[in-house]
Amino acid sequence: MLSRKTPLVAAVLLAGSQLAHANDLNVNGFLSVGATMLDDNKASIAGADSNGGFQNDTVLGLQVSKQLNDTTSATGQLVSRGDENYKTEAAWAFVTYSANDSTDVRMGRLRIPFFQYSDFLEVGYAYNWVRPPGEVYRIPFSSIDGIDITKSFSTSSMDGSVQFYYGRYQGEFNTGSESYNADFRNFTGLTLSTTMGNFGTRLSYHQAELLLNDVPDDSVLGQASIGASTLAGLLSDPSAAEDFNFTGQTSRFIEAAVTYDDGDMLAVAEWTSLDHETSLFLDDTAWLVMVGERFGDMTAHLTYAAEEDKFDSGNEGEIQKRLPLQAKQTSIIAGLRYDYDASTALKFEIQSNDEEKTQGQDGDSAMLYSIALDLVF
Repeated sequence: MLSRKTPLVAAVLLAGSQLAHANDLNVNGFLSVGATMLDDNKASIAGADSNGGFQNDTVLGLQVSKQLNDTTSATGQLVSRGDENYKTEAAWAFVTYSANDSTDVRMGRLRIPFFQYSDFLEVGYAYNWVRPPGEVYRIPFSSIDGIDITKSFSTSSMDGSVQFYYGRYQGEFNTGSESYNADFRNFTGLTLSTTMGNFGTRLSYHQAELLLNDVPDDSVLGQASIGASTLAGLLSDPSAAEDFNFTGQTSRFIEAAVTYDDGDMLAVAEWTSLDHETSLFLDDTAWLVMVGERFGDMTAHLTYAAEEDKFDSGNEGEIQKRLPLQAKQTSIIAGLRYDYDASTALKFEIQSNDEEKTQGQDGDSAMLYSIALDLVF
């Protein structure tokens, strides 16, 4: 759902809109201020509740870049998020070496290119939603420490790029309301992006070796692991219990997206799939379809998004069905965006969420009302 304003965002955040300039030092940033109201506290959408709040969709980012010489630059981005009590962290911290006009090598803290909007995930101005749909944009971390290589190419009818990266994630891993100490090793991925006139495509593949440290027995994962071992014993299948080990297992993530934007009409379809070697995490698929139309400075859009977990086959699947693991939900989002000026957007949004399953139990339905002001500077 990238708007025609996105080239401005790219120019501001990646090339550097010179708010401050001293010896090629560029400072720029972005700010989103949002408010939410949920009509029913029994459901869970974007951390909102029925008392209203101004915290969850508020994000401040500040980026500093320095051109060191003709081929080398340094970039850092600090982000403060309201839903994390405004704790500030380095989302980007990397050095870029331009090997030639079409090849860049970066090393340091990088955004993981999981999704269509990964590079602008927290820059609300870059898309029309108040926040990307949580059914698809559900990975609870967005940066790794590592290296990537990006090669751009162009033909008579198509422009594109190929990106390969390798790294490691060490930090918090949030599932539901719980947080675990994670160490995801051998993080590797490949992304192919193309544009052909008004159409764009994107394919990506990612995998990592999962390590979760010090998982308490009374946590959801701890209880599920103990329960799986007990059920495997009742089924006289010790190998099934081994499949619920969450240490050293590999998980894979695949994403595909198609976009269309002719300046008036716009559309995006994005599909993702998670596949885990460990049976303690359910495999899942998620997808979204959005259509929109611009009327001068106004953009109206409508989105349908869905996510569903899948059970393994055999005894592993039978065990999974008895544990608090399964999630299934859908959302319909209707929104309106008003571009107040060249770098400021005001958004209104209504989201109908149907939480069919959450942690293996029947969920609830709710309506979420959101308003946000997004700007880049």
